[in-house]
Amino acid sequence: MTVQPTIPSHLLRTGLTLCLSALLTAAAQGQTVTSAAARVAVPAAPGKANPVWTLKLKQDIRWQQVTPAGTLLISTDEALTGIDIDRGQVLWEKPELGGLPQDSLRIVQGSILMEAARPGLLLIFDPVTGSVVFDSRRLELADVITRRVLPQTGTLLVHGRRQAGPPVVALFDLVSGDQRWASESLFVQTEPKKKGLGGLMQGLVQKVSEATALEVLQAGPDMIVVHTLMGLRALDARTGEIRWSAALPTARPGNPAKHVRLYPSIDKKERIYVSFDDRLMAYRLSDGKALWTQPATVNGWIHDIVQHPAGIIILPEAAPAGELSGSRTVSNGVVQTGLNVARYEDGKTIAAKPVKMRGNVTDALVTGESAVLAVDADSKTFVNVLDVATATLRLKKDVKIKGQLDYAELSRSGLLYVTRPDATTNGEVNFTDLNTC
Repeated sequence: MTVQPTIPSHLLRTGLTLCLSALLTAAAQGQTVTSAAARVAVPAAPGKANPVWTLKLKQDIRWQQVTPAGTLLISTDEALTGIDIDRGQVLWEKPELGGLPQDSLRIVQGSILMEAARPGLLLIFDPVTGSVVFDSRRLELADVITRRVLPQTGTLLVHGRRQAGPPVVALFDLVSGDQRWASESLFVQTEPKKKGLGGLMQGLVQKVSEATALEVLQAGPDMIVVHTLMGLRALDARTGEIRWSAALPTARPGNPAKHVRLYPSIDKKERIYVSFDDRLMAYRLSDGKALWTQPATVNGWIHDIVQHPAGIIILPEAAPAGELSGSRTVSNGVVQTGLNVARYEDGKTIAAKPVKMRGNVTDALVTGESAVLAVDADSKTFVNVLDVATATLRLKKDVKIKGQLDYAELSRSGLLYVTRPDATTNGEVNFTDLNTC
């Protein structure tokens, strides 16, 4: 979450004064003030706001914002500066980021780290200490395509391209910024080289893969599984060497999957699950062998799975127009999807045909032998109850609810659910008698 307290324009000159009134103004305008700023308390005379602190700068301020970690960032033409918002003290300065546009700074997904990008440079750094975790100049990268924080091992995986030479994938320590390894072998063609048109397609897929962001899964402390358009690759987390490769069995052989997600296995530690387009497959971690003879399928694209003791609930969302021919149906402006449950042993689906759903199935909250489904249809939220063992719905018609489903509990008497508010609707606590729906 990026927080941007408002500072009066007349203060954005050669100095900066942080006042309690400025923070209150930001809050009144609907902006969130971090906890560090919220603790500021200064006695003030009636009608006056006393400065908490004043910091003199040598150049005009281009922009300012507060990070989720509570550090105030100030941009001038000279440097990007981190400020302790409680005391007004300079924590660090980065001259190489002077004049940085505000939209070139963003949070690294899954962390409190920040990344700053400008032509020929991408820095990932700790906004509290200013310590650099990654500098694209170390690997001479002209384009950084993938950056993924792996919190289980405290590392950062980066994938990018150089001006000349093969693309590189590297792993860095999140605390020290030390490079653990770098590899140029991820995009090397492992299949036999084809001739003619097949060979041209192989080369094209390889080039596009090099420029496409990786899907990344930390599969235990010793292995990292990634997906490129060329297929799955398992990397040794200590050396970066490729342990195995596997191709995804797409609906049309040779046609790369467009919508891939990787999932760790909760109970069966020797495997991972991979969803691609409308299909789900299980792979053995030790050698990448497919554990099912055929993938499980649904109607729509798979955006998530829920591992219930009775089976894997496969949650579909609407496929883009023109994709998955024959599985996209629109009724009254709402795309219809089809949910199913796969068996752990062989991947076969419990329902002979996918269970018809009106809209995208966004979540499944496990409650005993059942799961409460949250369904988004035309930006409205509905719920239904799935009997997982039989892959059947308890309710003939979805029940419309207010807000977004947050908690559900099923009993003999009915369904208790709690929702959280969204931008237009308050949350609620409600109890529904399933026998009357």
